[in-house]
Amino acid sequence: MNIFVKIKNSIYSPKYYKEVLEKPFSYSFKFLLAFALLFAVVFAVVATVKLTPFVSALPSKLSLAPNYFPQELIISVKNGVVSTNVQEPYFIKMPDAFKDNNGFNSSDAKINGIPANKLTQLDNLVVIDTKNKFDVATFNSYKTFLLLTADSAIYMKDGAITVAPLSEVKDVTLNRDIISMGVNKVKPYLVILYPIIIIGAYIGGFFLVLVHMVYLLFGALLVWLIAKIKELKIGYKGSYKAGMQLMITPIIITSILGAISPKLTFTFLFSILLIISAFLNLKKDKAQEATPSVV
Repeated sequence: MNIFVKIKNSIYSPKYYKEVLEKPFSYSFKFLLAFALLFAVVFAVVATVKLTPFVSALPSKLSLAPNYFPQELIISVKNGVVSTNVQEPYFIKMPDAFKDNNGFNSSDAKINGIPANKLTQLDNLVVIDTKNKFDVATFNSYKTFLLLTADSAIYMKDGAITVAPLSEVKDVTLNRDIISMGVNKVKPYLVILYPIIIIGAYIGGFFLVLVHMVYLLFGALLVWLIAKIKELKIGYKGSYKAGMQLMITPIIITSILGAISPKLTFTFLFSILLIISAFLNLKKDKAQEATPSVV
């Protein structure tokens, strides 16, 4: 049977599921593998299309990176201790380029778990203050993405203030010229991002389907419950076997919604869709319904 016909039947076909329950476990497993391979192709195409604008713009944006580093500023880290050549506190303002409408301020975009449009409301990109000890009130008053103290880098992550000690950082000196040299070394290798994205997305899409087999250890219990309500005696193994095909609909729907916007999905959506799929497709055979119960 053609894989596309099987996918259509897995979405809705009570007759097909009656056949699935009669077939060996390997039948459903091979189908899931075939679906995973097909899903991976679609996933790779969608991921590539969505990421292409970002990758295409990366070389030009990377070339601008040295311009965000002030010409007069020199930062040195030696034995985990920061020093500069400027009067502190020193402020590096949030660049206007970070506040444009190129998608950086999308409500869906996040940096360190924080909505990017909230970060663009900050006054400063970096504040350097190696003379004073860190405290929360001062950090908040600076309205900065990153605060660099004498021995730590402080920033927001997932809504909480994170302190990263610099004790493990190797001795380094940073200025605009050094950053520019680093950018020029990296740019020639950006061309390999496209094959990396395509291959990575394909592998990721494939395992995204297969990892649901772990979820199905629980999901099969939901299928089993629906089967009992429908008076079908298929057991846990049969529920798992049917579940490998019943979850095709939840995978397709949640993937589409997630691609449009993560906000369209929620924690139990997959399980709800699995229950609906099982309820629609698992039906008692008419011959069994017509057979009177033996007392």
